[in-house]
Amino acid sequence: MKDELTLKDLYRFLVDNIKIIISTVAVTSIMAIVFAVLSNLDLDDSETVDTTPIENPRLISEKRYEEYAQWPVELFSEPQIRQMQAYLLPKAYKITFYAEHEDYEPITNTTFMREVFRNNDVLNYIEDNLNADLTPDIDFAVHIENLANSGVYELHFQRGTQEESLELAYIVMDAIEEGVIPVLENKNVYFVEDEPELVEEDYSNFEEDTTVESGFSIGSFIRDIVLFGIIGIAAGTVIGIIIALLGIIMSKQVTALYDYVRKDTDKVVRLNHLRNVGPEERMQKGLTNINTPLVNTKILLYDEETENEWTELFGHFKSNISKYKDFSNINEELRNIDEIIILSKVNRTSKDWYNNQRVQLNGYNIPIKIIQF
Repeated sequence: MKDELTLKDLYRFLVDNIKIIISTVAVTSIMAIVFAVLSNLDLDDSETVDTTPIENPRLISEKRYEEYAQWPVELFSEPQIRQMQAYLLPKAYKITFYAEHEDYEPITNTTFMREVFRNNDVLNYIEDNLNADLTPDIDFAVHIENLANSGVYELHFQRGTQEESLELAYIVMDAIEEGVIPVLENKNVYFVEDEPELVEEDYSNFEEDTTVESGFSIGSFIRDIVLFGIIGIAAGTVIGIIIALLGIIMSKQVTALYDYVRKDTDKVVRLNHLRNVGPEERMQKGLTNINTPLVNTKILLYDEETENEWTELFGHFKSNISKYKDFSNINEELRNIDEIIILSKVNRTSKDWYNNQRVQLNGYNIPIKIIQF
């Protein structure tokens, strides 16, 4: 009989090791949350935001920019946005154009124009031409300035280097000229300058719809705590289960999930998996399994280390059952053995003892039943 593990066995395994799993989850969650807190507070001296006028924020390092460049804009606090703008501004290029409706009225809606140049269609076109993901976030890479509400706009392109900014400027110019931006199909767009130019002025106020908090970003901080907390719980659960499984593998005693089967004819009765069954009732069920079926001669084997566990059980055996601590000790006069019963106590019976009994039983065509308590 194949002793296949079931969901009940897995549940029993989790219950038996719940302390290990919960402890691991607690440790990893705390570590993840501490990491999230430190990540929000960890600013190099060169990156600390001053309380002096925002037009002169301290520059972030190149290493910190590379980290920030991978973030979506929603994760930035207001000081971090200003730091990014200050870092990108010296590397920015711009193109100037005039846009009007089909009735020749100038387009003065800046929010609309931001949506025209910051959407998935434009982003996909840019990334297709770059053959790479656009970094930083498009809200940083493409900045829109409305000049005096006149319908004249400046598109500022800013990436990690001037060369990257200029490349982005040409890509967007091509997109406008080739008509790949659907919203502009029925609009008139005229370039004021034929070539991109370096940006000279400062627009550090960055007054756009970026949905971030002013000052320290509580929303970003809470999101980080929740995100890293979830990661910590998931990682802790996996690590805890792995530790528990390693404990089972390394244990010298049989565990609740120990695989006793050596032959297809082996029968395994896991009485410790019974639910809401007290010791007395479990013992009675064990006796029933030991005494059934009614055959002439039964040999019962048990590990000497567990002898005190079976005192009461032994007192209810029938006369056709002989008990031994090792198969080699059986009475030589027992020529016909109808069944071998092996008693096992979880976390008490030795794996080595059990394996030694099975080695000795190899070659005997005798039914074997393992009863686990």
